[in-house]
Amino acid sequence: MSLFFTLIRRDIRLAWRNRLDVTIGLVFFVVVAALFPLAIKPSPELLEQIGVAVIMVSGLLANLLTLNRLFEEDWQDGSLLQLMLLPMPNGMMVLAKMVAYCLTIGLPLSLISLVLVVQYQLPSELIGPILGAVALMMGILSALGALSSALTLGLRQAGLLMSLLHLPLCAPVLIFASRAVYSQADHGFAEWWLLGALFIASWFFIPIAAAAALRLAVE
Repeated sequence: MSLFFTLIRRDIRLAWRNRLDVTIGLVFFVVVAALFPLAIKPSPELLEQIGVAVIMVSGLLANLLTLNRLFEEDWQDGSLLQLMLLPMPNGMMVLAKMVAYCLTIGLPLSLISLVLVVQYQLPSELIGPILGAVALMMGILSALGALSSALTLGLRQAGLLMSLLHLPLCAPVLIFASRAVYSQADHGFAEWWLLGALFIASWFFIPIAAAAALRLAVE
């Protein structure tokens, strides 16, 4: 396990060194969500109706913008092959990178979403559900992104292919996360159970699948 946590610290340090890439994703998230009200009627009722959906979609796009950090840089400098030769299962290596990605991208995005709650004048009782839904959504999107990034690694126009592969997979997650915010306000928890099940399943199975895709990419 010490090697597992060492890999997490390594990726966090790399993210700090390349913090401009991380900052771009966070700024993109805020800018997209902040500019959206300018294109519609500035009605408080309308902003309240679309606020949750805009936050979720903006988080999805920001996630897509930063997915190349997962494996692309390590693949280009040759360190990905060295990581796959470490005395640990390749799936654990992928899992460590997913954890580091969530800590450097998913967690800040979840916290910034609280600022957007104020901008869209959403009820204060939705703050907790929005924070929880965004956090779960970013965790699932990170897992799906790891799979999409691994499947397209080294291919020509990998960014376009990754987008075409990643976005359809994210649609159910986006729907469940948006509905979960309002379902809790109505004392319903079905969407939360679905999000939790997706989170557990994705973090259990996807590291294995992504590791297999990475082995094909480096051969």
